[in-house]
Amino acid sequence: MKKPKKNNDYRHIKSFKDLTAQKTHLAYKVKYSEKQLEIRMLEIGYYLHPVRLIPSLVTEWAQPLLMELKNRIKEYFFGRKRKSHQ
Repeated sequence: MKKPKKNNDYRHIKSFKDLTAQKTHLAYKVKYSEKQLEIRMLEIGYYLHPVRLIPSLVTEWAQPLLMELKNRIKEYFFGRKRKSHQ
């Protein structure tokens, strides 16, 4: 079984200056990834906050029930009028 190739190619490093530049680059890359993760966590926290979550869930659950209730009421009133006219 062959070992998978690693994407860590550091052949371009020829001097201590290149090494410190690469180290700085990787440190910034890590910080950038951490900040992106923090932003994602804040976004998730924003959407999962109970003040926003409960109304959206109630709206999603209540809307089909209210539509069904509306249709049944409509059917009850308008359906009876049609039957009594026949």
